[in-house]
Amino acid sequence: MYCPNCGTDIDKNAEVCVNCGVNVLKFNSQTVPVDDRSNIWVNLLSLCCFPLLGIIMFFVWKEKQPKAAKSALIFGLIGIGISIIFSIIMFVLGFAAEMMNNDSYYYY
Repeated sequence: MYCPNCGTDIDKNAEVCVNCGVNVLKFNSQTVPVDDRSNIWVNLLSLCCFPLLGIIMFFVWKEKQPKAAKSALIFGLIGIGISIIFSIIMFVLGFAAEMMNNDSYYYY
């Protein structure tokens, strides 16, 4: 058996590599490497449509895919910020349009 970190030949029952000191037990030969890239579709949906999705995916992925989780959280928070700014702009424009209307029944 070889050390997954340095490649040194070690005993098959070894727990720690004698050459580099890495815990060999955590490198199980049965584990499949996880693709820890940011998911573009989750990021786009978090940004434009469902900002809460990015925050939810952060908590789902934070242990196994930390890079993808961080990316989803960032896009979710940016999406929330954009939604808040858009809402404020629409409120101000609507209020300004109403104030410019002279025949409003709200004001005498």
